[in-house]
Amino acid sequence: MHTSRVEIDLAAVDRNLSALRACARQGARLAGVSAVNLRFCGVIKQDGYGMGAVRLAKRLAASDIDMLAVYCPAEARALADVPIKTPVLLLMPTFSFDRNDQLYRLAARDRLHFSLHSMQQAEALGELAGRLGMQLPVHVQVDVGMTRGGVLPEEAARLVEHVITSSRLRLAGVMTHLSSPGCDAIFTREQAHLFRAWIEQIRPALNQHARLASERGDAPVVVHLANTCATLRWHGLHGTMLRVGQGLLGYGPEAFAGEDVPEFTSAAASLQPAVRWLSRVVHTHEIPAGWPVGYDRTFVAPRPTRIAVVPVGYADGYPRALGNRGYVRLTGLGWERPRTIAGLDERPERGVPGVFAPVVGRVSMDQITVDVTDVPAHLALPGCEVEIIGTDKEAPNHLPLLAALAETITHEMLCRISPQLERVYVASEVDSGEGEVEVEEDASGRAGAERLNVAGA
Repeated sequence: MHTSRVEIDLAAVDRNLSALRACARQGARLAGVSAVNLRFCGVIKQDGYGMGAVRLAKRLAASDIDMLAVYCPAEARALADVPIKTPVLLLMPTFSFDRNDQLYRLAARDRLHFSLHSMQQAEALGELAGRLGMQLPVHVQVDVGMTRGGVLPEEAARLVEHVITSSRLRLAGVMTHLSSPGCDAIFTREQAHLFRAWIEQIRPALNQHARLASERGDAPVVVHLANTCATLRWHGLHGTMLRVGQGLLGYGPEAFAGEDVPEFTSAAASLQPAVRWLSRVVHTHEIPAGWPVGYDRTFVAPRPTRIAVVPVGYADGYPRALGNRGYVRLTGLGWERPRTIAGLDERPERGVPGVFAPVVGRVSMDQITVDVTDVPAHLALPGCEVEIIGTDKEAPNHLPLLAALAETITHEMLCRISPQLERVYVASEVDSGEGEVEVEEDASGRAGAERLNVAGA
């Protein structure tokens, strides 16, 4: 039996994608350009931030997302047999595969795109495509200050020329990656300016390519640089494709805390957290005042105290830094109940706030201790459910708040959750009021001028 489980609300993922699409359409209107060719790429690297890349890929494909992005070949292979047609962008520099590789099956179905980081990689992929008798679509990546992939602008321009003149490579996109769109508006605009200047430098080649591509019936070249935070910050960062990852799970706007208000505040506020982490009370213990709790005696009871033990620890991905800092919610529900998202009417946003209690003492490898002295006794009996991470943005167990207390970010918190914990996929329409729940279990500047476009895109 699992000690805890993670619930992913797929309907919330749907609503988040819709909110981001609405944001992009608004950005196109502000820029004075058409939104017809505006596309979305769902980033599901690292097994969908630990939430299950295959299941998220199916759901996003059903919502007609244009592309999926993963980091390494192994992550792409995991999608090879998924019954969808959505192309997959491989972000890691990749040089080779053979006919026995699942990557070949993706490529043969025109579902595999490569990010291009060097001339050496371009030559290797060209030779590979020749041996396999196919053409491989590539996205040239220019480095504008992230210094984590791609090449500097001059070399990137030569890469574009090389791809355009190659019979075995097809220019499918041009891209960059912004280093700090959530916390540094000034540098983000500097990076966008550098990328825009590079686009203008290669525009003659892109225009020529667009004419030939149109004659061949190829898809237009996509321009992409924006992640979730950049999508929500400013319409001048949207390009013609947006790469969103944590925004699909309802996170991202918290990065703007204490900063200038981004352009799309309403869209940011409408994102709905899709992830809950649940466990249960397994033991309670009454201790007297002055009694220590946990390793190193970092908590000493200031009064007669009731302690609840919850079987979640740092081995499960609950940060050790949350000892004496974090909070959990006692939901009043039983752990052994039908696998729904908590009986929708009992979720905190539906009027039942639950009772929050502090994590006290050190976080151990496989358990935490919670001070439930002020919690009604019937909510903290062995077998009672405990919400480790909730979906209420105002609650003290909201993921971004816990991440900040642990001095990390939501991405890391999500990816740290052990893959050994049960994942439960829930499709709920909480806005309909019908309470219908489907559950699936899985073990495992100037607006117009500053809009980024490519001819034919």
